[in-house]
Amino acid sequence: MTKTLYSSIPTPLTPPKLEEDRLSWLRLFRSRRVGVATFHRLIEEHGTAQAALDALPEVARAAGVSGYEPCPAEAARAEMKAARRCGARLICLGDPDYPALLAETADAPPLLWAIGRTELLHSPRARHGSPLRSGGLPANKAG
Repeated sequence: MTKTLYSSIPTPLTPPKLEEDRLSWLRLFRSRRVGVATFHRLIEEHGTAQAALDALPEVARAAGVSGYEPCPAEAARAEMKAARRCGARLICLGDPDYPALLAETADAPPLLWAIGRTELLHSPRARHGSPLRSGGLPANKAG
């Protein structure tokens, strides 16, 4: 009998609690060549967003990319400041306000910006960044 040592189901991320940790998550996700899958892999490999940010230049170098620099802290701080000015708040995967149905998807984004009534994010009818054309129909249904 073969025993499986590792589950194919990823362990849930622990959302950042401190502002500096939230900044690190934003910086990591805004870094060049880091999408959803890479974000999750880097967190899994390095444990924290800050550790992943520290490792990114070497990871890039190993992939043949020279002169790589992660998203600067100043750029992420400016984004957070601009978001606050317009009333948006950052919701991280694993936060209580993160939409549960979205969190269950394989490619759940680690970060969402939300404005308004975030309790509506828990409605099964909530739309999460779905592109719509002017007629209100999904792009594949619009004429």
